[in-house]
Amino acid sequence: NFYKLKKSHPSYLNRPIIPIRRNESSIAIVGLAPGFTGANRTGQIFNGDFSGDILNKATRLSGINSINNLLQTYITNAVKCYPPNNKPNISEINNCNTYLRYELESLSKLKVIIALGSIAHNSVLQSYSLIKQKYKFSHGSIHKINRNLVLIDSYHCSKININTKKLTLVMLVNILNLAISNI
Repeated sequence: NFYKLKKSHPSYLNRPIIPIRRNESSIAIVGLAPGFTGANRTGQIFNGDFSGDILNKATRLSGINSINNLLQTYITNAVKCYPPNNKPNISEINNCNTYLRYELESLSKLKVIIALGSIAHNSVLQSYSLIKQKYKFSHGSIHKINRNLVLIDSYHCSKININTKKLTLVMLVNILNLAISNI
Protein backbone atom coordinates (compact mmCIF):
# COMPACT_ATOMS: atom_id res chain seq x y z
CA ASN A 1 0.00 0.00 0.00
CA PHE A 2 2.80 2.45 0.92
CA TYR A 3 4.53 2.13 -2.45
CA LYS A 4 1.28 2.43 -4.40
CA LEU A 5 0.35 5.58 -2.49
CA LYS A 6 3.83 7.07 -2.86
CA LYS A 7 3.62 6.54 -6.61
CA SER A 8 0.02 7.73 -7.08
CA HIS A 9 0.21 10.61 -4.55
CA PRO A 10 3.87 11.62 -4.15
CA SER A 11 3.02 14.91 -2.41
CA TYR A 12 1.11 13.11 0.39
CA LEU A 13 2.90 12.14 3.61
CA ASN A 14 2.18 8.40 3.14
CA ARG A 15 3.83 7.33 6.40
CA PRO A 16 2.92 7.17 10.11
CA ILE A 17 1.18 10.30 11.34
CA ILE A 18 2.58 12.02 14.41
CA PRO A 19 0.01 12.57 17.17
CA ILE A 20 -0.82 16.00 18.53
CA ARG A 21 1.45 15.77 21.55
CA ARG A 22 0.53 17.63 24.64
CA ASN A 23 2.29 15.66 27.33
CA GLU A 24 0.61 17.52 30.20
CA SER A 25 -2.83 16.46 28.96
CA SER A 26 -5.34 14.80 31.19
CA ILE A 27 -7.52 13.91 28.17
CA ALA A 28 -6.53 11.78 25.17
CA ILE A 29 -8.65 11.30 22.07
CA VAL A 30 -8.00 8.11 20.10
CA GLY A 31 -9.31 7.95 16.56
CA LEU A 32 -9.24 5.10 14.06
CA ALA A 33 -6.57 5.87 11.44
CA PRO A 34 -5.33 8.75 9.29
CA GLY A 35 -7.78 9.79 6.60
CA PHE A 36 -6.56 9.57 3.03
CA THR A 37 -7.28 13.20 2.11
CA GLY A 38 -6.86 14.37 5.69
CA ALA A 39 -3.85 13.41 7.78
CA ASN A 40 -2.29 11.25 5.06
CA ARG A 41 -2.31 14.31 2.80
CA THR A 42 -1.56 17.08 5.33
CA GLY A 43 0.68 15.17 7.75
CA GLN A 44 -1.42 16.44 10.67
CA ILE A 45 -3.82 14.25 12.60
CA PHE A 46 -7.53 15.12 12.18
CA ASN A 47 -6.64 17.87 9.71
CA GLY A 48 -7.82 18.54 6.18
CA ASP A 49 -10.89 16.31 6.01
CA PHE A 50 -14.49 16.06 7.19
CA SER A 51 -13.71 14.17 10.42
CA GLY A 52 -11.04 16.68 11.37
CA ASP A 53 -13.38 19.60 10.71
CA ILE A 54 -16.07 18.05 12.94
CA LEU A 55 -13.68 17.17 15.77
CA ASN A 56 -12.06 20.61 15.70
CA LYS A 57 -15.46 22.33 15.71
CA ALA A 58 -16.59 20.17 18.65
CA THR A 59 -13.45 20.94 20.65
CA ARG A 60 -13.97 24.67 20.11
CA LEU A 61 -17.63 24.46 21.18
CA SER A 62 -16.85 22.39 24.29
CA GLY A 63 -13.93 24.48 25.50
CA ILE A 64 -11.87 21.31 25.91
CA ASN A 65 -8.76 22.96 24.41
CA SER A 66 -8.95 25.95 26.71
CA ILE A 67 -5.95 27.76 28.13
CA ASN A 68 -5.76 25.21 30.96
CA ASN A 69 -3.01 22.76 29.91
CA LEU A 70 -4.84 19.84 31.50
CA LEU A 71 -7.68 20.39 29.05
CA GLN A 72 -5.34 20.46 26.05
CA THR A 73 -6.10 17.13 24.44
CA TYR A 74 -3.55 14.61 23.27
CA ILE A 75 -4.85 13.34 19.93
CA THR A 76 -3.73 10.12 18.29
CA ASN A 77 -5.01 7.16 16.29
CA ALA A 78 -5.18 3.43 16.94
CA VAL A 79 -3.64 2.81 13.49
CA LYS A 80 -0.76 5.08 12.54
CA CYS A 81 -0.78 4.88 8.70
CA TYR A 82 -3.58 5.19 6.16
CA PRO A 83 -4.94 1.64 5.78
CA PRO A 84 -5.78 0.14 2.36
CA ASN A 85 -9.36 1.04 1.40
CA ASN A 86 -9.62 2.95 4.68
CA LYS A 87 -10.18 -0.34 6.56
CA PRO A 88 -7.38 -1.49 8.84
CA ASN A 89 -6.86 -5.20 9.19
CA ILE A 90 -6.16 -6.94 12.48
CA SER A 91 -2.40 -7.18 11.88
CA GLU A 92 -2.18 -3.39 11.34
CA ILE A 93 -4.19 -2.78 14.49
CA ASN A 94 -2.00 -5.17 16.49
CA ASN A 95 1.27 -3.81 15.05
CA CYS A 96 0.31 -0.23 15.91
CA ASN A 97 -0.89 -1.10 19.40
CA THR A 98 2.65 -1.07 20.78
CA TYR A 99 2.91 2.58 19.78
CA LEU A 100 -0.52 3.43 21.21
CA ARG A 101 0.39 1.76 24.49
CA TYR A 102 3.63 3.74 24.67
CA GLU A 103 1.82 7.01 23.93
CA LEU A 104 -0.84 6.48 26.59
CA GLU A 105 1.70 5.33 29.19
CA SER A 106 3.78 8.46 28.55
CA LEU A 107 0.93 10.74 29.65
CA SER A 108 1.55 11.02 33.40
CA LYS A 109 -1.53 13.23 34.01
CA LEU A 110 -3.95 11.21 31.89
CA LYS A 111 -7.41 10.84 33.47
CA VAL A 112 -9.74 10.32 30.49
CA ILE A 113 -9.43 8.59 27.13
CA ILE A 114 -12.10 9.21 24.51
CA ALA A 115 -12.32 6.38 21.96
CA LEU A 116 -13.80 7.45 18.62
CA GLY A 117 -15.37 4.21 17.44
CA SER A 118 -15.17 0.55 18.37
CA ILE A 119 -11.75 -0.10 16.82
CA ALA A 120 -10.25 2.73 18.87
CA HIS A 121 -12.13 1.41 21.93
CA ASN A 122 -10.76 -2.12 21.45
CA SER A 123 -7.26 -0.79 20.77
CA VAL A 124 -7.26 1.15 24.04
CA LEU A 125 -8.40 -1.96 25.90
CA GLN A 126 -5.68 -4.01 24.21
CA SER A 127 -3.04 -1.43 25.13
CA TYR A 128 -4.01 -1.88 28.80
CA SER A 129 -4.25 -5.69 28.44
CA LEU A 130 -7.94 -5.65 29.34
CA ILE A 131 -10.50 -8.26 28.29
CA LYS A 132 -12.67 -6.74 25.56
CA GLN A 133 -15.81 -8.69 26.54
CA LYS A 134 -15.88 -6.92 29.93
CA TYR A 135 -15.96 -3.46 28.31
CA LYS A 136 -18.68 -3.30 25.66
CA PHE A 137 -18.52 -0.35 23.26
CA SER A 138 -21.54 1.93 23.49
CA HIS A 139 -21.73 5.63 22.67
CA GLY A 140 -21.56 7.63 25.90
CA SER A 141 -20.44 4.70 28.06
CA ILE A 142 -17.83 5.31 30.71
CA HIS A 143 -15.51 2.42 31.56
CA LYS A 144 -13.14 2.40 34.52
CA ILE A 145 -9.69 1.34 33.25
CA ASN A 146 -7.99 1.68 36.62
CA ARG A 147 -8.53 3.79 39.70
CA ASN A 148 -7.19 6.93 37.99
CA LEU A 149 -8.37 6.47 34.41
CA VAL A 150 -11.66 6.17 32.53
CA LEU A 151 -12.46 5.38 28.91
CA ILE A 152 -15.41 7.19 27.31
CA ASP A 153 -16.90 5.78 24.10
CA SER A 154 -18.10 7.88 21.19
CA TYR A 155 -19.12 7.08 17.69
CA HIS A 156 -16.44 8.23 15.25
CA CYS A 157 -16.95 11.66 13.70
CA SER A 158 -16.88 10.19 10.18
CA LYS A 159 -18.85 11.67 7.34
CA ILE A 160 -21.18 8.66 7.20
CA ASN A 161 -21.93 8.82 10.95
CA ILE A 162 -22.63 12.56 10.78
CA ASN A 163 -24.72 12.33 7.59
CA THR A 164 -26.84 9.48 8.97
CA LYS A 165 -27.12 11.32 12.32
CA LYS A 166 -25.69 8.34 14.19
CA LEU A 167 -23.48 11.07 15.64
CA THR A 168 -24.28 14.77 15.69
CA LEU A 169 -22.06 17.70 16.55
CA VAL A 170 -24.05 18.20 19.76
CA MET A 171 -23.53 14.54 20.72
CA LEU A 172 -19.77 14.89 20.21
CA VAL A 173 -19.65 18.14 22.20
CA ASN A 174 -21.52 16.31 24.98
CA ILE A 175 -18.85 13.55 24.95
CA LEU A 176 -16.09 16.16 25.25
CA ASN A 177 -17.94 17.86 28.12
CA LEU A 178 -18.37 14.44 29.76
CA ALA A 179 -14.59 14.02 29.56
CA ILE A 180 -14.06 17.41 31.23
CA SER A 181 -16.42 16.43 34.05
CA ASN A 182 -14.47 13.20 34.63
CA ILE A 183 -11.08 14.83 35.20
